[in-house]
Amino acid sequence: MLLINWLYYEKVMLDFDDIVFLSGKTGEGKSALIDAMQIVILGKTDKSLFNKSANDKTTRDLMGYLKGKYKNGTYKRDKGFFSSHLCMQFEDEKGQAYCFGIVFNCEGATRNEMDYRFYMMNHPIPEHEFVESDGLLDHEKRVYDIRRMKKFLDSFSDRGCRMFTTNTDYRNYFKQRMMIKDERFFDVFKMAVAYTPMMNISEFIVKNICQEEEDLNLEEMQEEIQDYRQMKEQLETVQSKKEQLQIIHDKYMDILQDKERFDTLAIEQQAINYQMMVLEHEQVVASYHQHNEEFQTLKQQRAQSVAEYEAVEKQLEELKDKRKDNAANILERKIQNCQNQWDIHHEDVSVVSEQLIQKGKDLDEQLETLEDIEDEELLALEEGISSTQRLMVRKSINQVEHLERFDLDEYKTLYENLQNIDEHVVNCRSNLKNALVKQQEEMKELLVKKQKLENGKKPYPKQLLLFKEELQKRLRMMHQKEISVTILADHITIKDETWRNAIEGYIRNQKLNLIVDEAYFMDAYRLYRSMKNELDIHTYSIVDQAKAKPGPDLDTTTLYDHVEVDCEDLKPYVKYLLGRVACCEKEADIRKYHTSITPDCMLYSGYAISHMNPNHYKIPFIGADSLEKQLIEVEREIKENQQHEAQLQQLYDIVKDIHIAHVINDDFIRQVEAAMTKAEQMNALEKEMKELKDAMTPQSLQELMDIDEQIKATQKERNRIYGIQVEQGSNAKQLEKEITSDNKRMQELEERLKQSEKPVYGIPDSIANIKELDKMIQRKQQIDSQYKHLENSLGIDQMELKSQKEQYNLMFRIHLDPSFASEDYEREYEKFAQNVVEGYIEKCHLAEQKAYECFQNNFFNALNSKIENVKMQIDRLNRSIKRHQFGRSQYEFVCTCNEDYREYYNLITNKELNGHNLLNTHVYEENEELIRELFDKISALSSLNDPKAYHELEKEVKMLSRFTTYLKFDILENGNSLGKTIGSSSGGETQTPFYVAVLVSLFSVYDGPAGGLQLAVFDEAFDKMDNERIEECINLLKSLGFQAIIVTPTDKISNLSRVADMTLIATSDERNHQRVSTVTKWTQKEAIHEQASEAVIG
Repeated sequence: MLLINWLYYEKVMLDFDDIVFLSGKTGEGKSALIDAMQIVILGKTDKSLFNKSANDKTTRDLMGYLKGKYKNGTYKRDKGFFSSHLCMQFEDEKGQAYCFGIVFNCEGATRNEMDYRFYMMNHPIPEHEFVESDGLLDHEKRVYDIRRMKKFLDSFSDRGCRMFTTNTDYRNYFKQRMMIKDERFFDVFKMAVAYTPMMNISEFIVKNICQEEEDLNLEEMQEEIQDYRQMKEQLETVQSKKEQLQIIHDKYMDILQDKERFDTLAIEQQAINYQMMVLEHEQVVASYHQHNEEFQTLKQQRAQSVAEYEAVEKQLEELKDKRKDNAANILERKIQNCQNQWDIHHEDVSVVSEQLIQKGKDLDEQLETLEDIEDEELLALEEGISSTQRLMVRKSINQVEHLERFDLDEYKTLYENLQNIDEHVVNCRSNLKNALVKQQEEMKELLVKKQKLENGKKPYPKQLLLFKEELQKRLRMMHQKEISVTILADHITIKDETWRNAIEGYIRNQKLNLIVDEAYFMDAYRLYRSMKNELDIHTYSIVDQAKAKPGPDLDTTTLYDHVEVDCEDLKPYVKYLLGRVACCEKEADIRKYHTSITPDCMLYSGYAISHMNPNHYKIPFIGADSLEKQLIEVEREIKENQQHEAQLQQLYDIVKDIHIAHVINDDFIRQVEAAMTKAEQMNALEKEMKELKDAMTPQSLQELMDIDEQIKATQKERNRIYGIQVEQGSNAKQLEKEITSDNKRMQELEERLKQSEKPVYGIPDSIANIKELDKMIQRKQQIDSQYKHLENSLGIDQMELKSQKEQYNLMFRIHLDPSFASEDYEREYEKFAQNVVEGYIEKCHLAEQKAYECFQNNFFNALNSKIENVKMQIDRLNRSIKRHQFGRSQYEFVCTCNEDYREYYNLITNKELNGHNLLNTHVYEENEELIRELFDKISALSSLNDPKAYHELEKEVKMLSRFTTYLKFDILENGNSLGKTIGSSSGGETQTPFYVAVLVSLFSVYDGPAGGLQLAVFDEAFDKMDNERIEECINLLKSLGFQAIIVTPTDKISNLSRVADMTLIATSDERNHQRVSTVTKWTQKEAIHEQASEAVIG
């Protein structure tokens, strides 16, 4: 074999014996040699050939081989035009040499810039090895390109020396020349070269043994099924049309019947309307005459009643005149007049008396309330004033019974006193409200203060905190780093609580001084000057720690001795403040020092004694424990505030309901005064009525009583007669109305009868026989109701009919006139009422038979054929394996039914389907549901619109269309199944039967060792086998008559070289900064030398 410009091989000529081991380290060029052989033997240059042995991952392509691609992406041959050659020389049984090869022209980096030609020649590889070298220097030598190679081949007169224009021509000639007739040769050879170990028996058999396309071609079957579906849809459309037209026709006929009934009702309606007018006219005339007769009778009765009423009225007047002249009647009228005046005065006096009592009770209740709280400081009422006024109020209530003797002056005095008290109460109420608001505001402040203390924040003045934060911010901006600014009180801790108030009060404002590091004092000073007016800060100070120096120590305890300072730099300043103040617990010692103080905050300074303001030490700020003390103090203040607020609220709730001034006013005083006058007048009227009653005599009273009885009886008779007159008048008015109404109705009916025409069709007997108007009205209501119902029904039915027609047009995409009067749909109905549907049913039946026939051929028969072919190929493989022993093992491949699909398998392989129509067999009758399920799944693929559903169905159909779905494969070793143990045994042990199958399969595509090609090439196929099994494989290769080239791991060479006829080693090294690959023969001496070298290194 000759390689020129192939990967890292520049020009290499190789000879091969019968059994050749090709070895070398990874990446040294072994697979490049195998890929070169595949191109020449298989007649292909596609990427799928190359370097497939390592985990089936293609790492190189044709251009990578031609240009010599390195791992870093650069190329060995990356500039200019060059040519490459791959040529394999063979010998026939007569020893005659002939060659097959390929020549490449490369002009650029892409495949489009590359061209190639396959060729053959019935001669050995020439001595010049396709390189022009006569008289040329090494760098001037050129490899034959395509044009030069063609010229070279044309120089032979033999037809067996030529280039091929297509790969197919080359492949066909190669098979012919190699005496290979089996069309599977190229696939099996490729499989053998690139075979990789696998653990799936089914996959192995399908991929490497059967050579059977796994998937069915369903296109033709789907087209036939689609035709059937279309015909079925047409039939369904025709049937649907007929059904819809039948509905339209039935609706149309129903409407015609209803219209006929509607016309009959219209005639009856006209007749009954006319007959009702005739009958009503007759009844109105009779009513009119009857009402006239009743009216004349009533007129006579009314005249008689008037005469009787006038006689009784005259008698009543005479009795009244007689009564007026009676003495007892005169006295009685005077008494009644006095009684009327007395009743009027009594009503007014009673109202005022009730008001006096009610107002007295209201005042007594309010004054009692004031009496209970008049000792409160906030009210400041005169002691006993409420009790005095209550006595006056109760006295006024007692005087109400004899109002004419009521003390009005005293009541006016009470009114004035109450006005004064009310003014005072109003002022108190306002003061209480203000006090409550103030108390609540103080409570809010205390609660906020408590919250801050609980959060660990001392309640420093807002202005101090603003000053501290602004100073710290400006120092940070000035120095670009954080500068600490603190408050003096936070650095001091008081050791003895006895002296806390003294210390807090003495340094009052100084304890709030700000502290900065002495290095930044002047910066702080300048910033203070710039911000004092801006922030309105004038009270607080910044301590100059560097300058602070305390005075001389005193011979006694000072305030400084009772504190601790947490910062050494601050101690001089704190001692300066507190170290000069002597602590004196005895009054006798207070004058011994210039400045001294007692625990209860009596300060002696400047030769004067004073008590410090408690506000200076009321809120403790010094020390961490000042928070706790402030919190205790705040909680105490909150409790006191709550108690005080509750007291204020209770007083306010009482006072807010006291409104004394509103009870009595000037107007009411005037009402009392008027009532007193009326009470006096009532006494006078009572006296007058007594005198009149005494003046009456028994005789005059008896006479008066008799006259009254006569008057009463006469009035009763008059009222009876009057009632009769009223009733007669009412009846007369009613009769007049009815007579007028009857007359008007008669005229109306006569006019209507004149204007109305008699019914053309006369009066039906069913109407003419009705003589009562009520029954006639009932009959008319029935007819009108039926008429209206039918009218509405006809309207709805016609709308529904039109809608059905329009729906028919829309459904079947035609344009018939949907109006009621149109006869288009009746003609359409008559057309489809004929045998149109039967014709479509026949066509659909024929399409169904054709679709099922295609389904039978392209699915059942095709799958059955594939299953039979697989069984036949496995049988042939087993027969070949039996002829060749592999060590002590005998292997057999088994193909059986997959029990998971037994039902399908039995259906597909049923002999009854051979030569018979599927629909006419017992198989179809017995398996109709299963067959239709398969048929529907395949046919549904062409109509599904849902991508997800289509993908799932397509996946299922593909699975059912594969013959492997219905088969189960196994391997027997000496009669024992390997299917269950193939994944658990060692690699070499489980792969042996597969290699045997590959060898036998390859052997089967050759026609035998005599006269033809018998080459087997394996790329690292035996790397998982142990040495013993590899030797058995080699022996099998020899027994089959193969010439074999086997890529073998380097670690197995030394042990296995004895079974090979030749061992070649591929190596690479660097020459002139380029990688160059070479192949050398390997001997046992080299192996011994390598082992010795490794031992020395070890």
